[in-house]
Amino acid sequence: MSAKINKLPSFVTHFLAILAGAVGVTSFAPFHFWPGYFISLIAFGVLVISSTTAKSACWRGFFVALGFFGAGVSWVYVSIAEYGQVGAFIAGLITFAFVAVLCAFWALSAWASWRLIKRFPNLSASMWITLCFLLGEFLRSTLFTGFPWLLPGYAIENTWLFELLPIGGIWLTSTGVVFTASVLAGLLLRRDNPFPLLGMLLMIWASSAYLHYFPIAWVQQTGTLKTTLVQGNVKQDEKWLTQTAGKSLAYYQQATIEHLDSELVVWPETAITYVYPQIKPYLTSFSEELANSNTTLITGVPDISEDRKNYYNAIWATGNGFGLYYKQHLVPFGEYIPFADYIGPILDVFGMPMSNFKQGDDNQPVLQVGEWGVAPFICYEIVYAEQVRRMVRDSDFLITISNDGWFGTSFGPWQHLQIAQFRAKESGRYVIRATNTGITAFINEKGEIESQAPQFERTTLTAEAKAFTGNTPYVNWGYWPTLWLLGMCVILSYCHTLILSRKKSS
Repeated sequence: MSAKINKLPSFVTHFLAILAGAVGVTSFAPFHFWPGYFISLIAFGVLVISSTTAKSACWRGFFVALGFFGAGVSWVYVSIAEYGQVGAFIAGLITFAFVAVLCAFWALSAWASWRLIKRFPNLSASMWITLCFLLGEFLRSTLFTGFPWLLPGYAIENTWLFELLPIGGIWLTSTGVVFTASVLAGLLLRRDNPFPLLGMLLMIWASSAYLHYFPIAWVQQTGTLKTTLVQGNVKQDEKWLTQTAGKSLAYYQQATIEHLDSELVVWPETAITYVYPQIKPYLTSFSEELANSNTTLITGVPDISEDRKNYYNAIWATGNGFGLYYKQHLVPFGEYIPFADYIGPILDVFGMPMSNFKQGDDNQPVLQVGEWGVAPFICYEIVYAEQVRRMVRDSDFLITISNDGWFGTSFGPWQHLQIAQFRAKESGRYVIRATNTGITAFINEKGEIESQAPQFERTTLTAEAKAFTGNTPYVNWGYWPTLWLLGMCVILSYCHTLILSRKKSS
């Protein structure tokens, strides 16, 4: 197979790589065709292993990634083109630059894999592909606050591997996906002795199947909380206008008054567009009414520092609850500008507005809703599994508020919802998700959507949210199960290769 691939012209190989990468997007929401991502990764492994040079492997990895990220995060273009105050051409350039940065991590993984396969043949090619690809994805998820979107582990919601989330989180499922695809790629090229690797694959999938059919109750339910989510459906281009702010606030208040039988009412991210010091005294009587009915309101609201120099994207709990939380992970170019002193003037030339939110501390307490502790996450933050893991220990359930109106009718909001499902499964906590334009939803501790509101409608959604106590193994152990699995795979692969080489020499 390697010879046949290398006989193809480079432009044909790169075009096929792009197509193979684009197929991978079908594994994620809203498509849920789980084999798609495996096809992309198998193609990645085959193209890298069969390359004749490190440079060729690098470019092949880049083009597989170009197909995957070009299709997978195409929704970024929508927000830039429609709300970035730039033309379609500039929006396309910025989107391509963003995608190219993401592709660079796959290209680097491909280059490193090829080099290590040639330099250290005692470890199987499949193992090197797995290790380098996972390292590249980890770097993509952490450098410059990271972009941990469309990680491999999100592709397996409808497979047995989903059951590994409470044990090792998104990185354990990602390891299962990458290792499976890499082994299959090695087998297709007949580059690996299959027995130890297939044994590890069998263990991974068999363990997942066992957990699927014989689930373990990692957490215990402690109560229920009648909760109403208010979806305002305020148009993004009108949201911050003076004439819209008052009308939106009036709707949210009226919808809340109609649900004072709920113990918790949640408004979306920046549902209030007045700053916190300005709105707090105005809502004093409203907060008292909420407290008298034993109702807690949690809402998104911008805050400003006393010197009026720093703005914060915040969540505020009032009524029969309290707390103010500042967003920790800000969206690059949306809420802050990386290297603003250098990039800012360039964006000014293009007419792109700059955001200047400041990030909150990483040791903030959870919000209080009556007797319950609530771990809050604003929009993009639900993507960061480690932040959720850190805060879940003090919480009875999780709340994430968002404004996905930036992305229109694209599949970005559906991917965002799917990510929240994974956080629920990992942590063993109910996730309450309130958004401006959708998708507003209740997600149970198993990662299943129990109810959701339709997109682009002004509506409310009420359900009995469940509170839980206890921790999943992932909450307690973090990365360790993933590192243990990788270590076992490396040891078995190396030992088997060593034994075979000694038999040949004797």
